[in-house]
Amino acid sequence: MAATVDVGDEGLAESATKQVFSSYVCRTITDRGMPHPGDVAEASSLAAVPLPPSNYPLWDSLPPELVSSGKLSTLQLEGILYACTKHCEMLPSGERAGFFIGDGAGVGKGRQIAGIIIDNFVRGRKRSLWLSTSSDLHADATRDLRDLGCQLTIINNVAALDRESRALGLAKEYREGVLFMTYSTLISQVKGRSRLQQVIDWLVFGAGTNGGPTAGDGAASALSSWDGLIVLDECHKAKNFVPGKEAASTKVASAVIALQERLPRARVLYCSATGVSEVGNMAYMVRMGLWGRGTAFGDFQTFLDSMRRRGVSFMEMLAMEMKAEGKYVARGLSFREAEFTEVEAPLNEQQIRMYDNAAKV
Repeated sequence: MAATVDVGDEGLAESATKQVFSSYVCRTITDRGMPHPGDVAEASSLAAVPLPPSNYPLWDSLPPELVSSGKLSTLQLEGILYACTKHCEMLPSGERAGFFIGDGAGVGKGRQIAGIIIDNFVRGRKRSLWLSTSSDLHADATRDLRDLGCQLTIINNVAALDRESRALGLAKEYREGVLFMTYSTLISQVKGRSRLQQVIDWLVFGAGTNGGPTAGDGAASALSSWDGLIVLDECHKAKNFVPGKEAASTKVASAVIALQERLPRARVLYCSATGVSEVGNMAYMVRMGLWGRGTAFGDFQTFLDSMRRRGVSFMEMLAMEMKAEGKYVARGLSFREAEFTEVEAPLNEQQIRMYDNAAKV
């Protein structure tokens, strides 16, 4: 039986939407910049939690025209500000704290990443790593950096380091900048040498195919003190990690965790619109300070067991706590005033059989 729709249902639906989502308001940057051009919303539970105060001197590193021209909106500046702020904090484990951007499409994660790269470069951290899921996204990364006036060398995948390596080392223009590469490349090998090790050698020493200094040359000290930026874009790619059962984990998840372990003072930025949808997928987020030394949970498994006993609603509380501690933002385009049209597409008998056969498969 078809349901009848009362006129009042539309107002009820709008009221329910307002309870779940709130229009996003930037409360931390009010004296400069321009508002985001899109209509942005935030979960009401997160909107009720303010970000903590920050005294990070972001305006010392970003050119004034980026702010005044609106190339970075106040929303995006807020993400940059709090990522840089959190990266100044050290966890009880001795590792540097990380930050998580959970923004949806249209909010500008790429612009925020580019802004964070610029801030780090201006402050002397000359090499950054940008990991993503597809090599095609290199063009998007280049666009975001160039739109902000950044002319850093953007190395398209680690194979470029092979081509630019010489007998005396890596070509000068490739010893600093942004290395953009995919997760699949990170877990690969070339001539018996892991790409992961090659990436670490470039980040720490500016080395190419020839590799960095040996352990006897102070490599261990350099690894433990390197404090540049590592961007884990679309970081949900590393979600399948089983602590204690590394053989059952994906190679990508193991490599991402190994990268963070080898460079304990690196500034890690997690980016994903679906990163906290399932607590069991958070094992790679070792820099969020949710488990380990100095927390209520000794390891990830203890944290996972505790969260699962509390049910799905506790994930919302976890997100609120993460935002309150200044290590998480999650904004998305609003569907307010969006319009849609229903189109009925009747299927013929052949299409119905095709669908039924596909469903059986």
